[in-house]
Amino acid sequence: MTKNTGHAVARVEATAAELAIDLVGYASTADLEERLDERHRPSTLSAETRTLIVLGKRTLRGVLWAKHLPSKQLAGGRALRALEFAAERIAFDLERRGALALPVSPASLDFEKRTPGDLLPAGQGSPLLREGAVLAGLGTLGLNRMVLTPEYGPRVFFAGVLTSAEIEPGTELPEELCLGLEECGRCAAICPADAIPRRAPRNAGLAAIRGLDERACARSCQPFGFDAFSDHLASIFEARTGDDMWQRMRGRKSGEIWSEMAMMKEAALTGCSECVQVCPVGRDYERLRSSVHRRHDLPDRLPRSEADDFVEIENLGPQIRRRTTWEQERR
Repeated sequence: MTKNTGHAVARVEATAAELAIDLVGYASTADLEERLDERHRPSTLSAETRTLIVLGKRTLRGVLWAKHLPSKQLAGGRALRALEFAAERIAFDLERRGALALPVSPASLDFEKRTPGDLLPAGQGSPLLREGAVLAGLGTLGLNRMVLTPEYGPRVFFAGVLTSAEIEPGTELPEELCLGLEECGRCAAICPADAIPRRAPRNAGLAAIRGLDERACARSCQPFGFDAFSDHLASIFEARTGDDMWQRMRGRKSGEIWSEMAMMKEAALTGCSECVQVCPVGRDYERLRSSVHRRHDLPDRLPRSEADDFVEIENLGPQIRRRTTWEQERR
């Protein structure tokens, strides 16, 4: 396949539209090699590819309106599954036309090189996919390093296809979409784990303060992840009596972990979406904020302090969410 193949692009985008994929973009793997650290580069997966096709699927507004957390998490997992299916379909189509193609899952991990923290926050996608989305012109990075898109803000998941087909890459957006800590800071204020930077020098550029405390974020995004599983298993073995052991094994925590492993699967990475829901970026936000459950998430002007040329946003925590069983047990 040759560069600038309009037919290839048309086929990719027609398949994406058929499968209800909302965003499609193209990034050069050579550019990604320069932008990413060694463990996230596309060459760790394949050295034969030239293009990363980035696929984005939005979160349903009805899901974002909901206040039932398990339903929200399950919907996130189903979006990731739909993206995987779409990436596979596009990859097979590319190979039928002579190119090499490798689907890039939104939720898979190579534990030799990567960690569950690579899929934070909210399971949006790996650094390869997020940086690919930025290079493809689909969005820009927010304060918490999620991709914000003009259409949906951060309310979108990503998968991809690495291919040997040379497709003209997109162009990065000329301006940041994130309003920054001083002008906004809503994601930092609402984060239940206080994992997003809340303090920065006045007039600091967004690139200088972007960040995420991965371990803290994982406690909300992956409430039944590896740490929760190993801690629960240890508590069972530490039981002093047989009756106590059986009670722990048959308790709610065991049921929740089993459900996560057997039923939720991909949704294990999407346990928290508080920052996603309050971000004002995206043409969908005005509709979203009209929900009864979202209308009073945060005040328009967040409590903040300014001293010694620094600005600090107060962490208010989720306004409509209260501690769930798993959070109470971890305290």
